[in-house]
Amino acid sequence: YIFSAAPPSRTKKLVNCAAHDNNCSEAELSTERGTVGSGSFVWLSAFAPGSNCSGSPFVTYKMRQHRCTQLGVSGGDYWTGGCFGFACQWFSQGCAAGCTNCTGDYARDACDTASAPTLPERYRTFNIDSTDPGGDWTRTHPWRSPGAAPVLDACGVAGGAAQDNSPPGGHPPPGHAWGDRGSALLRLASGDQAVWKAGSVVEVSWGIATNHGGGYAFRLCPRSEELSEACFQRMPLPFAAATQRLQLGSGGELEVPAQIVTEGTHPPHSQWMRNPIPACRGHHNDDRYACSEPQFTPPPGCDSTCWGTSDNYTRGLALPTIVDRLAVPASLPAGEYTLGFRWDCEGTSQIWASCSDVAVVAPTAESA
Repeated sequence: YIFSAAPPSRTKKLVNCAAHDNNCSEAELSTERGTVGSGSFVWLSAFAPGSNCSGSPFVTYKMRQHRCTQLGVSGGDYWTGGCFGFACQWFSQGCAAGCTNCTGDYARDACDTASAPTLPERYRTFNIDSTDPGGDWTRTHPWRSPGAAPVLDACGVAGGAAQDNSPPGGHPPPGHAWGDRGSALLRLASGDQAVWKAGSVVEVSWGIATNHGGGYAFRLCPRSEELSEACFQRMPLPFAAATQRLQLGSGGELEVPAQIVTEGTHPPHSQWMRNPIPACRGHHNDDRYACSEPQFTPPPGCDSTCWGTSDNYTRGLALPTIVDRLAVPASLPAGEYTLGFRWDCEGTSQIWASCSDVAVVAPTAESA
């Protein structure tokens, strides 16, 4: 983060907290780029992790000096782990395979035409032995048919729905309204993206704010095309290793076996990764937030400090950051792309999405 007396020359988004007495939870987007009143305001710019505050910030907050300032998501608590840049508030609510659209309704998980699960039982992450008194209550949830459920937007929508979605913890990030589409957000200017070399292996990572189990995939869509599920589904990226790395909240790291799923996935045989971090085990009733044991056996070396649900109802843990290696196809044409992350949950009927900008360059003679 950087505080400054004037706004940066370029930022992906400028949020005007000053319009609401420095309450950034109720802030509005602003197109203002100059200072207003000498010394009256300060600007807080947030940069991507590991950037050393170089390049363009992904968001800048305009605030009045000498005022108490509230940062966070309106109407609910806010996590740092797994929610950098408000990434945990872009998702789709009420999604199930076999349905034409997501319901966007917490009280109605699925349509009446939800299809039977396609995921092999060994890759489940919730109620694996089906001993829950509620029966097979995850059968219509996205991870039970990876990639087959529709989404409200390929990059998620603000707060997860077009209307108030606060009961399951959905809140639009500052400067956004319920249902704003992630695919409509500004993209990085050419030259500011991460650069990948065709034929190389790259590292990607994500974090969990609240652990809903399930699994995830990474896909590409050419920048010249509309950001849609159809576009992303044409370019699923394969994982490049049989292991993945967990960066622990304590600062240590673990290399653990990866569980790559290709059976029952959509598109057929596309690669998905099972979420390696088990949530808390409890029945689907009043004790569902009990945290005496995990939903499944944690990876080797992952003790009770590295698994859990990590929300207000359990232990408030900072769950590990999950680092994967992807294989960039050698045949991928050079150009600008959008990288799409899709997390299909099993514990809920939600699909989290995150989009970022990458530039692919041709392999060098040495690597070709």
